[in-house]
Amino acid sequence: MTWRWTALRLALSAYILFHLAATITWVLPNSPIKQELMPWFRSYMLPLGLWQAWGMFAPDPLDSTITLESQVTDAKGMRRIYEFTKVADMPWWLKMPKFRHPKFAANLMVDEYTPQREMAARHVVRALGLGPESFPVIVTLYYQVKPPPPLGVGQSDPMAPSRIHNLAAFEFTSWNEVHR
Repeated sequence: MTWRWTALRLALSAYILFHLAATITWVLPNSPIKQELMPWFRSYMLPLGLWQAWGMFAPDPLDSTITLESQVTDAKGMRRIYEFTKVADMPWWLKMPKFRHPKFAANLMVDEYTPQREMAARHVVRALGLGPESFPVIVTLYYQVKPPPPLGVGQSDPMAPSRIHNLAAFEFTSWNEVHR
């Protein structure tokens, strides 16, 4: 029984060290060290939603409501709109397991996360279920930005137009390029 306890403690210690190293690497400022270590931790941090940026802190925190959307244009010129998960529109019991979705959308605004933009574009094409005959496709990621309500007003005007902010565009030439 003692060797099992020792093995469990070693495994837990190794995991904790790996997690701490991944977190510390992720929050480091851009540097050659960070660029070298990021690929080691990307496949751990991204699927779990543990990645982050510093946009919520002073001196200029994000104050607008943003929604991430995408437009996909296929080889025949057909356009499709894909809306990423909007947690604010869900009841609380559905929000709980999806609380990281807004964080994902907000972090894509940071230029440091350009590789994740391409990952999101690939997800859009897969989620739309486009077949091989639809390629090549052009995927445009964009934000709809709504400013906060004025001071003293409870909520923004729901009919006020959103500003559209283009984030990135990607062209995928084949079905295999998206499903790798």
